Amino acid sequence: MTRSCGLGAALVSGVVLFLIPCRAETVRVNNPYGGISVFVVTGSKIRVRQSSSARPVHAGDVEVTKASGLIAVDCRPSDGAQVDIGIGLPYGAAIEATTKNGAVSLEGLIARAFVRTDGGDILLKAPWEATRLTISSRTAPRGFAAPGGMRVSRRSQDGAWLLEDKLPESKVTYGVIRVEAESAGRIVLSEMPIPSDSPVKMHWQAPEILDGILSGGIRIKAPSSRAPINPPKPAAGAEAGTPVFTSDVRMVNVTVSVSDGEGRHVDGLKPGDFQILEDGVPQKPAIAGSEEVPFNLAILLDLSGSTLRDRPAMKEAARRFIGIARPHDRVAVYALANDSFHVVSRLTADREPLLATIEAIPEVSGGSPLYDTVVLAYAEEFLERPKERNALIFISDGVDNQIQGVSTPSKVSFRKLQRAAAEMTALIYPVYLDPFTVAPPPRWALSARSALEKLAEATGGRLFRASSIQDLDPVYPQVAEELRSVYTVAYYPANQDFDGKWRRVEVRVKRPGVKVRTRAGYFAK
Repeated sequence: MTRSCGLGAALVSGVVLFLIPCRAETVRVNNPYGGISVFVVTGSKIRVRQSSSARPVHAGDVEVTKASGLIAVDCRPSDGAQVDIGIGLPYGAAIEATTKNGAVSLEGLIARAFVRTDGGDILLKAPWEATRLTISSRTAPRGFAAPGGMRVSRRSQDGAWLLEDKLPESKVTYGVIRVEAESAGRIVLSEMPIPSDSPVKMHWQAPEILDGILSGGIRIKAPSSRAPINPPKPAAGAEAGTPVFTSDVRMVNVTVSVSDGEGRHVDGLKPGDFQILEDGVPQKPAIAGSEEVPFNLAILLDLSGSTLRDRPAMKEAARRFIGIARPHDRVAVYALANDSFHVVSRLTADREPLLATIEAIPEVSGGSPLYDTVVLAYAEEFLERPKERNALIFISDGVDNQIQGVSTPSKVSFRKLQRAAAEMTALIYPVYLDPFTVAPPPRWALSARSALEKLAEATGGRLFRASSIQDLDPVYPQVAEELRSVYTVAYYPANQDFDGKWRRVEVRVKRPGVKVRTRAGYFAK
């Protein structure tokens, strides 16, 4: 049984607009009186816009109803005037659009789209490397255009015109667009990149991002960032608008874990308690942030096929890790699922909707391009927060398909990822699910564990082990203690010639019996 969405239509600049704050798996649009345009938007609200070039729009031109998993948008102008419908479609929702002779336009990384038209133009703009495409028309279209380099197959089949993408079957994609037409007008295909705000990233995007981190092509301000030192005040009598020249030097931020001989965190440390050596040269600590400084904590869940049977336990683990965060910390939840990287929830201090989002995670699976996903998880939000304290926890058996040589391996090599970890301003804490209680474990399991240990060490983090996802109880307090033992120490390097070379950093604490862990250094860019 359908019912009205219960939202009155608002007239905005001559356009009737509906904002529908309800989640739906599918939006079904039927408009025999005009065109349909669909564009992907962030957030969970579905936007329905109606406009007309023939006359002023009327609130009754469009009826919007909803049922479980479906929102239906029907255009029914009483006078038969031309009315166009625009749909702001949230990421992940599917669209079904039917029209007669009006143009149909789709734009964005759309999960699923089915379009049915009698004779209108078809305008499609998408990241085609991540989108499957099929268009069929009973007659050849009146015009066709596609971007150079886009690989498609066009042919006639049983008198009909058919276009299909030529992506390999093994290609990991996200979207599917299918169009059926009686006699298509113009068909225009346009290319666009996967939007930076998309909550879904393809694992094969990781190599370009990793290369950008290593080369500086993706500008990350840390481990060093510009900070002015005592900027001079304008000279007396200086006129407004007169240029004032200031000098600045680089400040390097280092995240340091400090614990005593029994693994408990050491609190109360001041800048003077730290000793820093850069390439063996003593440096003067300028700032030492204590455990009271907020953390950005990202939790990455491996929801690949190997953990499908443990999905309830995986959700419970996510809830428990959220529970170790302090009230002023922010938490994000990401997932490796369907061979791709997914943002379940971005960084937030609001726990209630975060927990609700975790509960709604569906039964997904897929391959394990783990190394690619770690790159994407780091780049999602931490790249923009180089001066903040960041930590990435991921729960996994550590087996990238690259190790076992099966389908959907990571595109980045582990050696390259390990090197890039020195450029990442985040501690990495792998929670390794080690089911092998009998020695010796398989060689691939040893390789997986060794890789995770090296990755954690490169960032100053630490590997935690559990025999299974159900056996994580001892791990939660260990991770909580670890995060409380972290300091952010900053200093101004004596060598201000940032030539891109590697610089070794050693941090010591002037107290007996303490253990210090931090990254080994940074590339001076």
